[in-house]
Amino acid sequence: MAILKGEVTFKVTFTGLGVPVGFGYTSGIIYKECAEQVYASAPWSKIGHQKDPRFKVEIVDKYIERDKS
Repeated sequence: MAILKGEVTFKVTFTGLGVPVGFGYTSGIIYKECAEQVYASAPWSKIGHQKDPRFKVEIVDKYIERDKS
């Protein structure tokens, strides 16, 4: 098994997402929905059937290397 380190940057765009306005948790709802769609887009995801067509998930950048420490 390889020990890796790195960073992966995802871009999630969405449209038509209804959230309640004026509540302190509006951002939290958006972050949760976006994170769920990143996971749902993975080929091994157990929630792949929950992919929402209102969301588009892209890998913007990735940097992965073997951890030598």
